[in-house]
Amino acid sequence: MSPLAFLLIAIIVALPIAWLVSEFRGSRLLRISLGILTIGLMAACIWGLSSMLTRFNYNAWYGGATGDLISTSIQQIEDGHLDRVLKVWRGLDQQYRPTYENRAHYNELVKEATARMRGDVPIEVGSAWDASVFKSETWLGHWEDGYGYWIVINDIGRPFDVLQSGQPRAKVHDVSVSPDFRVLKFKEGDQWQHILRLKSKYEADYEWFDLQKGTVWETRPVYKLVRASEEQKAMTQPLLSPRGQ
Repeated sequence: MSPLAFLLIAIIVALPIAWLVSEFRGSRLLRISLGILTIGLMAACIWGLSSMLTRFNYNAWYGGATGDLISTSIQQIEDGHLDRVLKVWRGLDQQYRPTYENRAHYNELVKEATARMRGDVPIEVGSAWDASVFKSETWLGHWEDGYGYWIVINDIGRPFDVLQSGQPRAKVHDVSVSPDFRVLKFKEGDQWQHILRLKSKYEADYEWFDLQKGTVWETRPVYKLVRASEEQKAMTQPLLSPRGQ
C-alpha cells in the first residue's frame, strides 16, 4: 500500500476520534470545525463507496453479458448457424447506440441477441433483429459493367445522387431504394427506368426498362470498384535495388 493510502486511512480514522475528544476538551470553534470536516469526510466516503460498488456491478454484468455473447456466437457458428449469427449481430449493431449518458441497455440487448442466436426466440420478419446484410452505404461508390459504362452514386441527394457516363444525358430523377437496400431505382428522362438489384455488396444486376415500350431493353451485371488501401499498395510495390533499378 502506498504512503498516500496510509495517510488517507490515518486521516479517516483520526478525524472522528479528534472530533469526539474535542467535545470534552476543545473549544467551541474547534468542535465545530472538526465536526464539519468529519461529516464532510464521511459523506465523501459514502459517495466513493457507492460509486465503487456501482462500477463493480456494471463491470460484473458487462463482463458476464459479453462473455455469454462471445461463447454463444462461437458455439452457434460451430454448429452451422453462421447465417443466423450474422443476422443477429447485424441487428445488435443497429440497435446498440451507447453515449456518455447511458449504456444503451447493453445487458438487455445481449440477452435478446443470444436467445435468437440459439434459436430459443424466432427472428421476427421486419423486426429490428431481421437486419439486412446491405446498408445505405453499400450503394455508395463507382459501379461499372464489362463494356465501360459506369455510374457513380453518392449520398448528397435524397436518398442518392447518380452520375452516369456518356454525358450529356437526360437528367436522373426519382431515385429510390427499397427498405432492405437491395434494390435501387432511378429514371432517366421520360424513356428509361434503371433498376439495380444487389447480388452481393460488390455485384448487382442492372436492368434498363423502356418506359415508352413497357419492356426490358437489357440486363447486365455491374461491379463496384474498390480502391486498394495504402497497406495493399505497399505490399504490391516493386522492390527496387539500392540504385533504383
